[in-house]
This record gives sequence, C-alpha cells and structure tokens, in this order.
Amino acid sequence: SYLLPIVEYSCIVWGGCSAHDCSSLQKLQNEAARIVTGLTRSVSLDNLYRECGWVPLAERRRQQKLIFMYRSVNGLVPTYITDLIPPPVREINSYALRNQNDITIPFCRTEISRKSCISSSISAWNSLSIGLRNSSSLASFKYQLKRQQNSSKVPVFYNVGNRYLSVLHARIRNFCSNLNFDLYSNHLLPSPACSCSCDIEDAEHYFFTCLKYTNERVTLFQSTRHFHPLNLHVLLLGDDNLSIEDNTTIFTAVQVFIKDTKRFIRN
Repeated sequence: SYLLPIVEYSCIVWGGCSAHDCSSLQKLQNEAARIVTGLTRSVSLDNLYRECGWVPLAERRRQQKLIFMYRSVNGLVPTYITDLIPPPVREINSYALRNQNDITIPFCRTEISRKSCISSSISAWNSLSIGLRNSSSLASFKYQLKRQQNSSKVPVFYNVGNRYLSVLHARIRNFCSNLNFDLYSNHLLPSPACSCSCDIEDAEHYFFTCLKYTNERVTLFQSTRHFHPLNLHVLLLGDDNLSIEDNTTIFTAVQVFIKDTKRFIRN
C-alpha cells in the first residue's frame, strides 16, 4: 500500500483516456489479482476482488478525484488550481434550486472534454451527499469515502499456513478447484460425479461424506472438536463469532486435510 501514492500519481489527469486503454489497465490489475490470490480465470471479478480486498481501478480514480475536489474546495491546493474550479450554482443563479450547493460543471462540447480532469471531478463531487462534502477534515473525508467503497476486508486467517495449500483452499471457496463439480460447472468435465460413488463431488461431499477420505476426515474433526458442529461455511469462510486464533485453527486443520487427502496434488 505504501506504493499507491507513486502508482496513482496524476491518475486523475490521465484518467480520461480511451475506454480501450482503461480496459487494458483493468485487465492488467485483474491478472495481478489472480496471481496474488491463486484463483483461476473462471472466477467472477466480484469474487476475485472480494478475495483480495481490492477495488477496480475506475473506483480508485474516482476516489482520487473526490479527494482532489475536497482539497480544492477547502483551499488545500495552490491558487492556480482553485482558479480552475467554477463557482457553486448558488453564486451564479439567484433561484433557490435543489442543486444550489453543487459546483457548476463547465460547458463541454465533446466527450473528451466531459471526461477531462476538472469536469469529471466536479461531476463526481456533485454526486456526493452534502454531509460528506462538508466533512470537517481531509482525514475524516477519506475515512468516510473508504467506508463507502465496495471492497471487503480480507480476514487475516485467509493467508494462514503454506501458500500452495492456502491457494487450494481459496479455490474450493470460490468454486474453481479441481473438484469434479467445479470442473463440470466450468465445462471441463462431462460429469460432476465422484469416483467413490454416484454422488456429486462438490465441497460438501469432499469434506463430509466422501468414502475415500474417512481417516483424514476423522483427523480433521478431532483437530476442530472444540468448534463442532462444523459446516461448509465455517470450513471455507470461517466464523465471525470466533476469534482470529480459533479461525486460524480451523483453517490450518482444513489445509492439513487437503494435504493428507492428496486430492489436488499433481503426480
């Protein structure tokens, strides 16, 4: 995170680039997120970003524009920048309009002009609530913005243990593992059935009923006996009612189960 000020330097200036260039940059971040999480291309972008706690580049540029506008409106930037910001609607119109507290958006003849730094930043600013715009300090404004963003906080126990086993755990959690049901759902197998029976080999079957892993399952249940009754949600996502240490214990036991079953280990 300490590199973000360098990476995002002047991003609001070049943020009006073409849709093709924006898409190319976003695809680059998507690929980086897949490397970080170990998830595959079959995972939806919503799940991918939830797993790593990131937000799309467009949202990050929007936040930078809003911070720029807060600085400009509150005189926290040089005058040569504040001089570029038009006055509020109330100062150029005597009528009591609903948008009187908005900043006047400059006339834009072209789409390029509309997407330029000043015009797009003002549009984003006007979309905020009055209460947020009137935040008492820049720190308070940033805090409120962060609370509104759609990113989720990644539990620390998601990264517990061996990297490879942690990735396998994450893939089961996001339905992109080598379980037959996940492969079938992604059109990579003709059938989701498990080799042990006619049952579907999904995560529920793998952890709780598959006859091939009875001994490994006993070890798993013994390691987590203090947290019974277990369910698939707890094994894959943890339990909000438990401490970080307890969730770490559960995740460690799950990864031992994954390792001992050798279900995902390549020959």
